[in-house]
Amino acid sequence: MKDIAIPKTYNYIAVFLTFGCNYRCSYCINYFEVKKLPRGEISGKDWVKGLNRLVSRDDLPITLQGGEPTIHKDFYYIVNHIKPQLNIDILTNLQFDTDEFIKNVDPKRIKRQAPYASIRVSYHPEVMELEETSQKTLKMQDAGFSIGIWGVLHPKQENEILRAQERCKRLGIDFRTKEFLGEYE
Repeated sequence: MKDIAIPKTYNYIAVFLTFGCNYRCSYCINYFEVKKLPRGEISGKDWVKGLNRLVSRDDLPITLQGGEPTIHKDFYYIVNHIKPQLNIDILTNLQFDTDEFIKNVDPKRIKRQAPYASIRVSYHPEVMELEETSQKTLKMQDAGFSIGIWGVLHPKQENEILRAQERCKRLGIDFRTKEFLGEYE
């Protein structure tokens, strides 16, 4: 099959490995247009075959996301078989076994030059504990991963997100906020 050259005007490559997620946040952007998302998954082998056709720039990684990308049954196979010429970053809720991740993924594989972390943890206070999330983040940092936390400034949880940001900054964790893109009330 032919290579697929990513146009120079593109600034993001989103790879939705799965729409499955281990959470069901009330404000999840994936549910705004539809009430039920498709549940079928492409095999890891097929993902790798397709993704390895891409020709991208050094400053344009492919972002593995979802749902929650780490629940894809072939997640580690995918990460470890994407060609090295493609930079990878990950958008995750960090609700996976960090020891298993550290054992199966080389930190250099998920690292690139960017003004933000290569692994971006979405913090959802309505379903996640900050202490557990921050400790897992620190563990991944200590293992050499470029990782930070992001919180969506949803009106219902904005104060909690800002408190979490201050706490994480004191711990040495990069915690950034993102505007809420949906509708509220």
